[in-house]
Order: sequence, then structure tokens, then C-alpha cells
Amino acid sequence: MRTQILLSTLLGLSVVPALTVPALAQEKGTIEIGAFAKFTAYDKSFGTSRKRENSWGGGGRLGYFFSKHWELEADGSGNATDVKEFFDGYVSTALTYYPFHLRLNYNQRLGDSPFTWIIGVGPGYNRYGKNVAGIPGFRGDGFGSDWDVSALTGVRIMLTNWLAARFDGTLDYVPSPNNGKAALVAQGNGLKASTIPTKNTNLGFQAGLSLMLGMCNRSKDGTTISPSSANIKTGESASFSATATNCGRPDQVVYTVSGPGTIDATGHYTAAGPGTATITACGKKNKLCSTATVTVTPPEPPKPPRTLTRCELNPTTSQPRIDQPVAYTVTLYYSDGTTETLNNPTLTSTGGTVSGSSVSWSTPGAKTVTVTCGTGVTGTATADVQQFLIVVRDSAYFQYNKTVIYRQEDQQQLNAIAKVLIEHPDIRLVIDGHADADGTVKYNEGLAMNRAISLKTYLGKQGAPVDRMTIVLRSFGECVPVEPNNTDAGRRMNRRAELREFGNEQPGPGNAVCAEAGRERKP
Repeated sequence: MRTQILLSTLLGLSVVPALTVPALAQEKGTIEIGAFAKFTAYDKSFGTSRKRENSWGGGGRLGYFFSKHWELEADGSGNATDVKEFFDGYVSTALTYYPFHLRLNYNQRLGDSPFTWIIGVGPGYNRYGKNVAGIPGFRGDGFGSDWDVSALTGVRIMLTNWLAARFDGTLDYVPSPNNGKAALVAQGNGLKASTIPTKNTNLGFQAGLSLMLGMCNRSKDGTTISPSSANIKTGESASFSATATNCGRPDQVVYTVSGPGTIDATGHYTAAGPGTATITACGKKNKLCSTATVTVTPPEPPKPPRTLTRCELNPTTSQPRIDQPVAYTVTLYYSDGTTETLNNPTLTSTGGTVSGSSVSWSTPGAKTVTVTCGTGVTGTATADVQQFLIVVRDSAYFQYNKTVIYRQEDQQQLNAIAKVLIEHPDIRLVIDGHADADGTVKYNEGLAMNRAISLKTYLGKQGAPVDRMTIVLRSFGECVPVEPNNTDAGRRMNRRAELREFGNEQPGPGNAVCAEAGRERKP
């Protein structure tokens, strides 16, 4: 009955709490302190009377784990019982049995469960006390001892993170039992043992509880690595960091690599060739690992040296007015498709004035701008320099001794110039008046000036801001003929007014004074 009650109690303690016990395991340094009840099935030479009452005892154990699986354990127990017919003529003999063991136990946890299987072996020492009622001398002199080889197998069930239930089966093999020694048999007034044993084999069952001090709580054990992936080129490197936890404490991380490349103890990986490498980080104690993947691509082929293929002036074409600067930019084009802007370019242009990256011209016509960007690489641009230039002559207008503009063609040209002057009042004009050789030089000087004034007046009537503009009026009288004055046709060509734009160079004064002698006259 006592056996059934004990087993039922211990099993009840182990089954229910074990379902919620965290992942626990013993590690080096764990200490086990326990107590147990023990039932002993003695060898037949040590048969007990009243077995149910006389085979029970109790004891304690102390164990130390010097590794994850191996434990050195010592236990001892005591059992007071009666041995039947040990001596002839006596039904029973009082016996006190004190076995002590030192075992080396191997512990193997069963998966992630709270169960650990135990198997152990070691030497045992047995201490006995015997007392034969009514026989003087046995009351104090009946102690003895012997040695055995002990084996154990059982299971430990973790109930909490510090308390375990334990169930063991034991075997004690005594090769030279105390109760077979001649000295013991000869004791007690010539009494003799009923059977002289040559060996004893005792079987036992132990059930109890143990305090597990320093148990490892593995519920938070693990190893993590970061980053989980990387993409690099051959010869490049990547750094990984990992953390490991064992029994709730930091664990040392060990890195290994599978694939092209190497990794050092700090997690610094260097690629050795294209392919896929697997970085593994494992806890040194917890044996848990985490991996990261590195994709290594071949290096890009070396690019050919970059060469300058062309350079370009912008704008490539322009139509500035006299002395109006054109600002240029220079773009360099390379063989790899890239471009860049050339700062502080050196520009040249025949007849032009260069100022930094700008060029202007004082004469009209087609101009060329050149920039040298490198050896054998130049860029060019063209400029068509514009200049207002109109000549108003006499046919049916500027008739002899007249300053009125009659010809419709000339009026149309002047009307177009007036519109430009309205939009660009900054344009600078010079108007020169001319006459034929009829009349005196002095008279012709005034007549030519009046013809210049008539052009200015006409532009003003068309809306040109002539009073705000720079307009230089000059008279050359009869001194600058374009045709001989000895014919009517020649004199008509010389009766004229010339309008043109000028730039930054101020025109000089008119000159209408020429010698009277040698003047061309009408015939």
C-alpha cells in the first residue's frame, strides 16, 4: 500500500507541472541535492521476514555536473529490517542496512521534454548492524561491512526550474558479502548461519525529489545574425554581427563560411570569387546557429580610358548687332558618353573682341569663333553680325536742292527700321548727309545736314524714340561723291543720306569742307 501511495504522489507531481516547465537543462556547475524513499529487494541469502514492512528505507543524494551530460553523484540510505533464518534456530535477526554509493552518471535529455534519462555505475560500500535477541555480545559487536559494484538507471522530471522528481532502479552486486565471512558466521556461542552466501545481488527502487541548483533555462537561448543577406562583388567585403545566448547569459559566437571567401572571428567576410556564400554564426555553448546569404558577383570589366571626342560651342549660330557681345558655353563630350562644361575657355575670332567667354564685333558680316579643347579637338561657332544700313538717294526724292523723302521703297525700309528702334532704343545710329557739287561748298554742307535731319525726323514720326537714342548727325556736303558730278545720273547718285548702326566705337565728325578748285561741275 505504501508503495502505491508513494508512486501515485510522485507521478502526480511530475505530470501536471511538467507541461508548463520552460526548456531547462543542466550545464557544468549544476548541483543536485535530493532525498528519496527506497525499496530494497534483498538477495535470497538476505531474505526478509514481513517484506512489506522490512524492505523500506530512505536516503539522500548529492551530485555535481562537471559537464552537460556527466554527473558525479554520491548517495546514502538506511533501512532497518529483520532477516529471516540467518542463524540456525532463530526465525529472524534484526538488521540495519546502510548502503553508500559513488557513481558516475550519464544524463541525456529526451528532446525538448522535461525528461532526462540517467544511467550510472560506481563502487558501493555497505554497512550492517545485526542483533540477535537474547544473545549477549551481538548487541554491540554485530556490525560489519562489505563492498559492491552498483548500477543505476532512471529518469529525472523537471517540475519547475529548480525542482525535479526522480525515479531510479538500482542494482548492487556484492562479490564477497559480509554475511558470508567466516568471522561473522563463527560469532555467537557457536551459532552458524543457515546458509553461507558467496555473493549477494540486491535490487532497489528509489523515488524522490531533487533541488537542481544552477539549472540552465534555455527558453531564451538562440543565435541571431545581421544582416541576413548581402550583395557584393568579388574582392569586396561585408561585415556581419551576431549575438548568442546560453542559459540566459551571453555566449561566444563562432563564424564559419561555406562558399567563396573567408570570414574572421569578428564576422568580417571577404569575397574570393563569384557565387553564393553562406555565413553561419553558432553559439559556442548553446550550439544554436543562424545563417546569412552573400551573393557575390564578378567585378565589372575595366572601363576603357576616357578620351575627349569633341567639344561644342553654344550657341552654334547667332545674329548679334554691331558690338553686341555673344556669351558662349563650351561642352566637352567624352568616349564614355559623359559630358562636362569647360570653364574659362580660350576663345579666338578674327576681328572680334574676346572678353572671358564673350565675343563682340565692330564690323558686320559672317564671323567664326573657335575654341581649342584638347589635342586636335576644337569647336567652332558662327555669328552673322547685323548692321542697319540704308541709303536714301534722289530720283523722284531728294530732288535738286530738296530734303524730302519721296520714294516709297525708302519709306518702307525706314518704317521697318523704326519698328526695330521702338523695341531696341539702345541701338546707336549715325546718319550722314551728302550733296552733289552744284552750289557752293558751304551751301552743300548745310543741304547735306538737312538731308540727315530729315531721316531722323521721319523715324521720329514713325514712333522711334529718336530724342532718347544716340543718333549722330554728320554732313559731308559734296566731299564724298560716289559718282562723278559731271552727269545728271552721277549727281542724282550723290544726292543722298546714309543711315547705319554703329557700336562701341564713336564715329568721328563729318567733313564737308573741300577745296573749291577742281570741283566737278555740270557741263
